[in-house]
Amino acid sequence: MKIALLGLLFSFSTLAIELDQASNWFERAQYRKIITELDQQPEFKHNPDLIALYIKAMFNLRQREQANTLLNQLIIEFPEHSELLYLAGINKIVLAADGALINARQRTSDGLQLLLQAISVNPHNYPAQQALISFYQSAPAAAGGSKELAAERARLLAELNPLQGVLAQAQLLILEERLSEAVALLDKHLQQQQNQADLLAIKASILARQNAHIVALQLYSKTAEYSTDPAQRYSALYQIGRLAVLTNNNVLEGITALSEYIGYYADSEQSRLNWAKLRLVQLFMLAGSNVRAELLFAEIANTTSADEQFMNLKDQVKLQLATPE
Repeated sequence: MKIALLGLLFSFSTLAIELDQASNWFERAQYRKIITELDQQPEFKHNPDLIALYIKAMFNLRQREQANTLLNQLIIEFPEHSELLYLAGINKIVLAADGALINARQRTSDGLQLLLQAISVNPHNYPAQQALISFYQSAPAAAGGSKELAAERARLLAELNPLQGVLAQAQLLILEERLSEAVALLDKHLQQQQNQADLLAIKASILARQNAHIVALQLYSKTAEYSTDPAQRYSALYQIGRLAVLTNNNVLEGITALSEYIGYYADSEQSRLNWAKLRLVQLFMLAGSNVRAELLFAEIANTTSADEQFMNLKDQVKLQLATPE
C-alpha cells in the first residue's frame, strides 16, 4: 500500500514538473521546443493545461489554422475548460479578421460565443473578459459589436475585480483615442497603487504613443522593477532600450535592459529578439563601443524579415558602422 501511494505521489509530482517546465519554455518564447517535446509525450493530450500551452505555442508560430482545427476537437473533449474555450474563441476572431470574407462572419459569431462560454465557465478568466470587452468596443454592429455592451461588461468586471475593471475602462478610452482621459484615469488609481505594474505599463504605452519618451522610459523602468509577470517585465525592458535609442538618453540603462532581454530570450522564437539586437547595436554606437556594436551586428547581418522597417533600419546601421567617424 505504501509503495502504491508513493507511486501515485510521484506521478502527480512528475506531471507538475512537466507543466512547470512547459510554462518556463513558453515564458522564454521557446515555442518550437514546447511542440517538439510535447509531441514526444502523447499523454499530454489528457492534460488540458498542457494542451493550452501547446495551442499558444502554435499561435506564436503562426499555425492558427491548424490550431483552429485542433481546438474544434478540444472544446468538445473539454467543454468546461475556460482557457481552451477562450483560446478557441479568440483564434476564430483573429482568423476572421485576417481571412476570407466568405466565412469571416460565421467565425466571428462562433468566436464571440466561445468567449462568452469561457467567461460563463470561469468569470475570473480575465484575458477572456478583457478580450470580450475589446471586441464589443471595436467590432462593427453587424459583427456583434456594441459600445453599450462593452461599457456594461467593463462595469461588471469592475465589481468582480476593481483592478481589472480599471484596465478595461482604460482600454476603452484608448480604443476611442481618448488618451488624456485614459492617463487621468490611470493617475487616479496610481495614487493609491503607485507600484502597480499593469497600471504603470499602460500609462507608459500611452505616453510613448504621445512621444513623451523620457517619462515613458521612466514608467517602463518602474514596470520592470515591480512586475511579477515575466512577459510584462521583459516587454518593459525592451521598451526601455528602444526609448533610450529614440531619446539618446539613459543609454547605459538601455544597454543593461536590452542585454538582459536578449539573454533571457536567447535561441527562442521571440519576435522582437532581432529588433532588440539591432537597438542594442545602436546603443553601443551611442556609447562609443563600436567594436561591441560590430560584433553584435554580425549576428543579425544576414537576417531577413518581412518587416520593412526593420530591414531599412538594419541597412542604415550597417552603413553607419562602415562609415569612419
